[in-house]
Amino acid sequence: MSYRQNYRAAVPYSGRISYSYPASQSGGSGTASYSGEVAVNVTINVNTNPFDGSVHTCNNTIDALTDAVVVMNAAQCAAIQETTRNVSKSLIDGFFGTIKTELSQQLQALDSAIKAGLGLIQEQGKAVSAQKNTMETDFNRIRSRYSTLFADLDNECYKRIYALDKNAFTLSEKAQKQLINEQTSNAAALSILEMQEESSSKMFLLISNLNRKVKEVLKTVHDYITQESRITALVDSFLFHEAPKEEAWAYIPAIWLESDNIDGNVKSHETFTVEYLEEKQKKQIAEKTDIFCSSDSSWHSISSEERDALHKEFTLLAEKYFEAKTGNTEQRVYKTMLSLWRNADLSSLMG
Repeated sequence: MSYRQNYRAAVPYSGRISYSYPASQSGGSGTASYSGEVAVNVTINVNTNPFDGSVHTCNNTIDALTDAVVVMNAAQCAAIQETTRNVSKSLIDGFFGTIKTELSQQLQALDSAIKAGLGLIQEQGKAVSAQKNTMETDFNRIRSRYSTLFADLDNECYKRIYALDKNAFTLSEKAQKQLINEQTSNAAALSILEMQEESSSKMFLLISNLNRKVKEVLKTVHDYITQESRITALVDSFLFHEAPKEEAWAYIPAIWLESDNIDGNVKSHETFTVEYLEEKQKKQIAEKTDIFCSSDSSWHSISSEERDALHKEFTLLAEKYFEAKTGNTEQRVYKTMLSLWRNADLSSLMG
């Protein structure tokens, strides 16, 4: 506001003057000295209306700048959170989609290979069975023909030899019945039993070999089929599904803003936190944050490394925000922001 200032001073003066006077009885001349002080009163009227208007305009500009910074910070935080959620969702969906596609392809390839191998085995089995039947038919036909021939020859030979030495054969038959028949019967039974056991052993070996191969195929199929379950179990092994045994601390970000007016010492405080909290919780956080941050003893000047890092991030955000804004007002706001930031004394809160 305009004001008036009065000043009072005394201005000294001094000097010498020559004089002369006419003759009365006798004329003459001389020099006289003089000195003294003159009182001076000065009144100065100061008109501060233009300056007050500039201060008011600057105050409004700073308030608008504060609102712009708060809105920009909130938008930036929301964009970062949204980008984080999108990137996480894309990574998770892409990972499980890739695993699912790979498992499906492997299952299809394995199923096709198994079906092809099974079909080939079946065709080969049919061919072997047909060849076996053919060989058995040929063998039975040849055996029946030669068996009849040799049987007739054996009978004819037996009759002739038996007729030539009938007494010897009669004695031999009696001796065989009494002495040799039992041992011969045992040996024959043992031979037949060994032949049956050898045939059974070969059959068991064939069945065991086939069983082993089938088990290997089934194990391979089981490994491929249960691969997804094993991967799921492996992923679950890295996760903890335990309920908390006691209350746990939860950390919520909060922004505390302090602003003051240029034409006074009044300070205002504001606290900003996440949007998903209830109003009661936001109010409690704001009250405790204001009490904690209002203490002057908890603040200290930041180091040069921290200031350089903050300056880099602030400059990057400001340039990105004002990149497309080429108006005079926006550019003036941008330059004012940078000037205020460079001249600001940054402090950090000690917890």
